[in-house]
Amino acid sequence: MTMPAPTLDEIGRRSRLLPALGFVLTGLAGRALIDKLLALRGGAELVAHWAQVNSLAEMVAGVTLLGVGIGLTGRVAGVAPHYQRRLLGDALHLGLMLSGACLGVLALLALSGLLPLLLPAHLASLVLPALAVGWVGVAPGLFVAWLLGRARPGRAIVVAATQFSVPLLALWLAPPAAELPALLGGQALFGAVATLLLLFDARSAKAPVPAGHGLHPFVAAGIAIGILSPAAMAIARLEIAASVSWETVGAVQALWRTSEWITAVAAGLLNAYFLPRLAAAKAAPAFAAELRSAAKQVLRPALLALCLLWLLLPQVLALLYREGFPVGRLDALPFFAGDALRMLSWIFLFGLFARGAGWAVTAGELLSLPLFAALLVLLPGALPLAAIGLAWMLAYVVYAGFNFWALRRSQAGRA
Repeated sequence: MTMPAPTLDEIGRRSRLLPALGFVLTGLAGRALIDKLLALRGGAELVAHWAQVNSLAEMVAGVTLLGVGIGLTGRVAGVAPHYQRRLLGDALHLGLMLSGACLGVLALLALSGLLPLLLPAHLASLVLPALAVGWVGVAPGLFVAWLLGRARPGRAIVVAATQFSVPLLALWLAPPAAELPALLGGQALFGAVATLLLLFDARSAKAPVPAGHGLHPFVAAGIAIGILSPAAMAIARLEIAASVSWETVGAVQALWRTSEWITAVAAGLLNAYFLPRLAAAKAAPAFAAELRSAAKQVLRPALLALCLLWLLLPQVLALLYREGFPVGRLDALPFFAGDALRMLSWIFLFGLFARGAGWAVTAGELLSLPLFAALLVLLPGALPLAAIGLAWMLAYVVYAGFNFWALRRSQAGRA
């Protein structure tokens, strides 16, 4: 006899907020250590160059992980344990094909000479390796999403820590001027091994997924988020470099990475802890209660943390990067305001994922990072840091409003 899907109470008993927070902090610590080593070796410019190279890998992996991957977390939480392994197998095959197609298209653009324009000339040779790294990163990312859907954030911590340890070791051992190839090589090694192991294990999954619980509704959302978000960020960095300098790009990147200790914690908790709960909350009152709980437990402390970060910004930048980083508090203010709106929009976004509203996720993506990049392109002249921050804030005013409207419409359609 097949066991029923887990209830909200069962999800709550298996998952705790503290292990979910530990998972998020593991990822942040790994990224921060990479940035710290890069800053010590080459300053803000090397940090910016790695962000640009890594955007290419994120385009390939994100097509799957930011759509099918997040959808997998929600779907796993909403089906019986009998079907959960099959969902992982379906996600692996769908994700590798989807990201493989993205890899092929981007490789053609790279060979045509268009894609390397996103990088400084001396890094053009890293385009194809970065794309390949994105493809082999799909499988471990989906495995983490599956663990989160099963309310197992503690096990996800182990995977995430291992995933960062390999490229960090490669970076530590890399000779001067070989830092970025070493990072890509470490990521490729871990991703290739994980892909082979997970594909071998997926062969044992037999039970077909029940109707209405498949992953295809999230394909379009993944394409929109996975391609448009890193592409928009790459274009934004390129526009700032062209109108001001790569040093300014490094300053903006440092602001994003610094506030990411707060915003990524918020996004990670919404994904690792609240998304399975939202997916298991079948009744409208329970769903609304989970949204309110997410706002209370995630958004409120995150806003307080942003205020504290703003007050201590010079000290934090010196700790994470180096003394004298060229960012002041007034310049950072609109960035942090945009971050606050961004976190608010994510509460609605994960509600849309839990409801399976892939159409709204796809449409809304145009109104976040792509809108920010478009504003930078349209604004004339050399942009001061504060103007870049205002464009960031405006984009998330629009995005938060759209996600709120779309979730209300989605809930009304289910009533």
